[in-house]
Amino acid sequence: MRIPMKPAAQFLLVAVGGLLLLGSESATAPTTNVYNNIKVYNRVLANVYDKYVEKVDSKDLIFASIQGMMGVLDQHSAFLEKKQYDDLMLETQGKYGGVGISIDVRDGWLTVVSPMEGTPAFRLGLRAGDKIVAIEGESTKGFTTSQAASKLRGPKGSKVTITIERPGDAAPFDVEIVREVIEIKSVPYKGVVRDGIGYVKLVRFSEESGQEVEQAVKDVLAQGAKGIVFDLRWNHGGLLTQAVSVSEKFLDKGKLISYTQGRDASDRKEFHAAATPIVPRGLPIVVLVNSSTASASEIVAGALQDDHRAVILGEQSYGKGLVQTLIPVDNDVSLKLTTAKWYTPSGRCIQKEDQESHLGDEAEADGDALESTIEVDKKEEIEKPKDEGGILPDVAIEGDKLTRYGFELERQNHFFKFAVDYTTKHANIPKEFRATDDLVAQFKSYLEAQKFTYKSASEMELDKIRELAKEEGFDAGLAASFDLLERKIAEEKLKDFEKNTDYVRFGLEREILAKVLGTEGAYRANLRNDTQAQAAIDLLLDSAKYRQTVEAKKGLVQAGQKG
Repeated sequence: MRIPMKPAAQFLLVAVGGLLLLGSESATAPTTNVYNNIKVYNRVLANVYDKYVEKVDSKDLIFASIQGMMGVLDQHSAFLEKKQYDDLMLETQGKYGGVGISIDVRDGWLTVVSPMEGTPAFRLGLRAGDKIVAIEGESTKGFTTSQAASKLRGPKGSKVTITIERPGDAAPFDVEIVREVIEIKSVPYKGVVRDGIGYVKLVRFSEESGQEVEQAVKDVLAQGAKGIVFDLRWNHGGLLTQAVSVSEKFLDKGKLISYTQGRDASDRKEFHAAATPIVPRGLPIVVLVNSSTASASEIVAGALQDDHRAVILGEQSYGKGLVQTLIPVDNDVSLKLTTAKWYTPSGRCIQKEDQESHLGDEAEADGDALESTIEVDKKEEIEKPKDEGGILPDVAIEGDKLTRYGFELERQNHFFKFAVDYTTKHANIPKEFRATDDLVAQFKSYLEAQKFTYKSASEMELDKIRELAKEEGFDAGLAASFDLLERKIAEEKLKDFEKNTDYVRFGLEREILAKVLGTEGAYRANLRNDTQAQAAIDLLLDSAKYRQTVEAKKGLVQAGQKG
C-alpha cells in the first residue's frame, strides 16, 4: 500500500526534541533488503487481516506497525496523527481560539488559577479561585484540564457558557463568554528588579518571541537598566526561527549562532545573525539556565556563551539538540523524523547522549509544541542531565530545593486557598505587599483548622522498613523499636512549620500578589526569593567580578578547551 505524499511547506522549527524541518523527503530506490522485508511485512499483514480470530481494522494494524517502527528510533521521532499534529501547530503558532484562563484541578474541581490579562475572561471579571462547576450545562466534576481545554476552545466569535462557583457568593452563576484569539505570551514578565538591573523571562519560542524579547529588552533599557538577567530556566524550546531571532538581539551581525550536522559531511547547515543587535556590546548579561532549559533555549545560551557575550549561570541544561524533519504523508498524518544534530558555534554538540526522558506536560495551551503530544501535567519533572551534552554554566549555582513540608503545602493548595480567602476579605492590597509575622501566624492557625497532615520522607521510609521486616519474619520485638522511632519522627515533625517559616512567608506573598497583580505579582515575589536570580543580579552589580568571569572563560577557549 503506498500513501501519496502531500506538497510541503518549507520552514524550520526547533523543539524539545530538536529542530523540526518541514518538507518532503526525496524518494530513493529501495535496496534489495528493504524490498524483501516489505514483502515479508505485506504477507504478515495479509495473514493477520484475513485469518485472525476476530475481525481487525487494517488502519489499526498499519498505524500500530508504524508506531512500532518509530519505537526503535530515538524518542523524538514520531508518527503524528491529526490531533497530535494540531497540538504541535497550536503551540508553535502561540495562539488559539478560547476564553483566556489558566486552569487547574483543585479539590476535584476545575479552578481558575489566573485569567490572562486583556482576554474575554479577564474583562468579564473571572477571578483566581473561581470554580468552573459546569461548561454548557455539563458538570465538570472529574474533568481533566485537557478535557476542559477542548470544551473551552473554539472558533473566534463563538460562545461558551460556564457556571462559576465563587468563594463568598451564595450560589453559582452563569457567564457567557465570546471566544477570541488568545495569544500566549512568550515573555510573561520583564522589569527592572533591583538596583537598576533588568530582568526578562522567556518561557517558549513561538511565532512572536523575537518581537516580544526585543520589546522587553527595549523597555528595561529605557528604564535605565545597567545589566540584564535573561531567564531561560524551564524553557523547553519552540521555533528555530525565533531562536535565531532572539540570539540576534544580543550578537553582532554575521556571528554564527548554531549549525547542524547530519549523516553526511555535506549536510552541515549554518545559521548566522542577520540583524543588528539591540543591546549595546558593553552591557553585561547573565543568562539563567537549569536542567529544564532545552533545545531552542540551549541554542541561544550556547551562542551567547561561545561569543563571550553573556555569563551562563545556574545548572547544566537538558541536552536536547536533535534536528528533525516533519514530513506530511497523508491528509491526517505526518512523520517527525530525526535527521541531524545541533552544535554551538565552537563545535559542542547540544544533544546529550542516551537522553531517554521526556519533557513534562502542561495544561491549557501552555506547552512545548514539538513533542509528539501536547503537555498535560506540568509537575512531571525532567531527568537531570549527565555529564555530556547540554550547556554547562560558567557559574554553577543550584536552584532552590523544596522541602517535603513545602511540597505538601503546595500539593494540597493551601497557599492558594488561603490567598483566595484573604484577598476576598481585604481590599487595596499594595504592590509591595509583604507577609507579616501576624499573617504567618494566621496561616498556621488556618492549617490547624484544616487539619493539615502529611507523611514525611522519614515516615515513608519507616513504613517500607516495617513492611520488609514483616516479610522477612523479624522478631516481633522489633516493632517496639519502630514505634519509638515513629514517636521521635513525630516530635521532629512538630518543628516543621518553624523550620519552613521563610518558605511560608514567600508562599503567602506569591499567592496573594498573584491574586492582586496576576503574573507580575507572582514574578515579583518569586524573584525576591530566587537564589539563582539574586546571584545573577549580584554578579551584574559587581562589574569587576563579571569581567573576571568572562575573561576566565576566554582564557579556557584560547587554551584549547571548548566552551
